[in-house]
Amino acid sequence: MLNDSRREYFAIRFVIILLSAIGPLCTAYTATLLRRVFVSTRGPSLEVIAQAAWENAHWSSLSPFQWYCVAEAAFYLFFLWYRTHLQREALHPPLRSKADRQALFAKVVSEMHDPEKFLSGWFRGAKVEDIGREDLKGFAAWAFFEGRTTEEDAEELEEITVKMEGLIGRKFKAGRGTARGLRLTVDPIEMSTRCLLWYTIIMLVDTVAHIRMLRYGMKYYSTADSTLKVFPPRPLAEITATAASPAENISYWLRPHTSKTRLPVVFLHGIGVGLHPHIEFLHELDEGLNAKSGADDKVGILTIEVLQISSRLTHSIPTREEFLEQMTQILDSTPGYERFVLCSHSYGSVFTTYLLTHDALAARVAGTLLLDPVTIMLHMPDVAYNFTVREPRHANEWELWYFASKDPGVSHTLGRHFFWSQNVLWRERIMELVGQGSRVTVSLASRDLIVDTQAVGAYLARGEVPDPVIVEGKGERQRHMELGTHEAEQKGVDGKGEVEVEGWKKKAFTGKGLEVLWWDGFDHAQVFDDRATRAKLVDVLVEYSRDR
Repeated sequence: MLNDSRREYFAIRFVIILLSAIGPLCTAYTATLLRRVFVSTRGPSLEVIAQAAWENAHWSSLSPFQWYCVAEAAFYLFFLWYRTHLQREALHPPLRSKADRQALFAKVVSEMHDPEKFLSGWFRGAKVEDIGREDLKGFAAWAFFEGRTTEEDAEELEEITVKMEGLIGRKFKAGRGTARGLRLTVDPIEMSTRCLLWYTIIMLVDTVAHIRMLRYGMKYYSTADSTLKVFPPRPLAEITATAASPAENISYWLRPHTSKTRLPVVFLHGIGVGLHPHIEFLHELDEGLNAKSGADDKVGILTIEVLQISSRLTHSIPTREEFLEQMTQILDSTPGYERFVLCSHSYGSVFTTYLLTHDALAARVAGTLLLDPVTIMLHMPDVAYNFTVREPRHANEWELWYFASKDPGVSHTLGRHFFWSQNVLWRERIMELVGQGSRVTVSLASRDLIVDTQAVGAYLARGEVPDPVIVEGKGERQRHMELGTHEAEQKGVDGKGEVEVEGWKKKAFTGKGLEVLWWDGFDHAQVFDDRATRAKLVDVLVEYSRDR
């Protein structure tokens, strides 16, 4: 993630403007090449126009640059259609029972201090008096019914509305107000177009990453979706695949496991350009686990590939049920993975939540390292707001906005496949697993631009429910959102008048129970940029691997 310097700001703005302009400019230029066709052609027949296009436009004499512009124009027009195509309704998970919905509602209510500000956050910072009863029912229909209510659910929605009115101590206005709720899987998907040049860069990055993974001794297990049904093409993935993945839609890299005394590791990456930013970490992890080990005592590393959040065009991301089924197939077919250590970064925490909330698979997880997780306190609106609604101002926000939030695959994944109630990882579940003998470490960066890590850390370390949501900034789309548990409020002051750092931030790693690693001065994903911080993460996984 970029820092907030003027040089980086102007650099990222220039790159975004350039990549955004290529499609429209090439389309306009291509239109000039075709203009003579439509001027000289009078007949309405498409066959006549197509024939004239070839005969009059002199395609065979076009320069390579002109051919490139034609290709970019065609791709841009495809993207205009594709953007509309992805707006189709989400394929929702099975509806919860009424009892389960009531339990979920009660759980959410138990973890909010100020219901009025909580609602304001989910309505993009609007005042509660601007929220109508129908607006609240629409939000509740998304939050607890995944947007699939019928007339038979009207009574239950009314019950929720009355309960919320009781919590905030006032009645909502009749009908609709001016506030707009934030409903990820129901709202229109917002994405930016991409150009062929960008996907050419992604193909080069993917090729380099593939070569590096092979060089470090990893073996690739492919699927048709990871080689033949993905754009940009991945010829090296097809050529060098060790074998076919036992899972239909999940490809992965594997460092085979041979140790009888230590546990293997599973790694799940986050949103970005795939595994490229994590390769050095994976290599250092391999060295930390295996540098002094013989051939019969190597710790395996299984790295799942998630192309839908890796700047590619491909099929939809697997559902929770599909992921769990296919992950079970991979683990069962891979020697040594009866029990394992789990490590994930950012969006990878969604898949981690799936595993940790599935009793059979959770029992196989001996330890978990969550890096910059986005699923803890997901019932709060700050993560959804900061990732999908906030307009960028700083260099790191522009980087997140264009290359992550507005990426077609990412925006479709979040807009049609991100069901918060499936993805939230409650502290009580973590403590339940710890009580069963598992170990969990959560790595948090102080300047994380997506997650309010101060609040998450206090929630994990002390069981402290965060204060109401606070929205800061001018204008709805220029705000950012954070939770009310701030350092200035939670730290004490020592005898010299200086602010004391909270104990949970300074606590050294012990390898026991639930622990938090705090990185001062780091932004989201920057923990991978520094060798010293990577080494500490490796130490955690090495320690967890010893648990047989």
